[in-house]
Amino acid sequence: MESILLFGVFEGLIIFLLILLKRKKTVSDYLLSSFFLLYSFNTFLSYLEIYNRTHGYPYPLFFFVSTPFLLLHWPVLWLYVKSLTDQHFRFRPAYLLNLIPFVLCIVLFTFEYYTRPLNEKIIILQSESFKQQWDYPVVIVTMTLSSLVYLSWAATLVGRYNRKIKVYFSETSRYDLYWLRVLMIASAVIYTVIYLAFAIDLIVPLATFSSMHQASFLLGAVYIIVLGFFGHRQGNLFSEKTIGIVLQEPGPISEIKYSVTVKENDFILSLLKYMNENKPFLIPEITLSTLASELDVTPDYLSGIINNKLGKNFFDFINHYRIEEFKTRSLAAENKKFTLLSIAYDCGFNSKATFNRVFKNVTGITPGEYASR
Repeated sequence: MESILLFGVFEGLIIFLLILLKRKKTVSDYLLSSFFLLYSFNTFLSYLEIYNRTHGYPYPLFFFVSTPFLLLHWPVLWLYVKSLTDQHFRFRPAYLLNLIPFVLCIVLFTFEYYTRPLNEKIIILQSESFKQQWDYPVVIVTMTLSSLVYLSWAATLVGRYNRKIKVYFSETSRYDLYWLRVLMIASAVIYTVIYLAFAIDLIVPLATFSSMHQASFLLGAVYIIVLGFFGHRQGNLFSEKTIGIVLQEPGPISEIKYSVTVKENDFILSLLKYMNENKPFLIPEITLSTLASELDVTPDYLSGIINNKLGKNFFDFINHYRIEEFKTRSLAAENKKFTLLSIAYDCGFNSKATFNRVFKNVTGITPGEYASR
């Protein structure tokens, strides 16, 4: 078990260094590297606490030192999410307010535990009498609520960001923050399991604090190892492509300034005719700006028409045509010699995952099920 913890420590340090060694680093890179450094440091402190308990307390200073740093995990991860989803992100002094729970926990533990004589601390640890103190459930509940609040907050930011990119792009796999979703989901699962166990233990004793503490950080070490493994496989660790335009959510059509004097219905008819005859959706990287330029309107005007008059965002609008084109081509006799994926690529998709997800969302069945009917 101790070996796994140390391996998790080194894995976190390796990821931290790999991110810092990237040539073009952003604020997001520094925040992500800070997250892994914090995780590595916290795991190491936990290792020292466990080593203390199992080897006769050779390091008397390391008592209850890992707990307060758990309150920093979610704020740092939230800042990382915000830096990626907010194109105008800048660090503000107000963000330091997120450190308040951590500071309060440090102050509390200083008076309750850190300043006690060594013999008293050992007795408290061995008897686990601290579980009977008022501060123990307060810290557990605070950590649980903190994880829920920050996770929900971060998920809201990601959802808003995904809605924005679907306004401008027909293929979002280059911008959809895949590693951010992996990181958030993995963190949510790990933290939920850990904090839920400790919260239940407040009501119905599940195990000793020592065993639960070891199990929780062992789970965290495995998490960092697995995450690091997939990060290494990706190559350019946790990289995301920078978007070169300012993302904005579409406003009501009445608030949009038109660049051409044309009736909305006439424009919609010309738009649909252009899509059917010229098939711009066959271009994998077509964007809202590209299509607007071809139609001689502004991106805002085109976005307003698609969102408010046709009831779709740009992503769904373009991929609807791609799906219909795929249906036609996949059933044609001359295309039976081609794979479904190659036909999908010819229809404008350039990601297998996007194609499968969009097709299932639109039709309710998989591409294979459709082709075999």
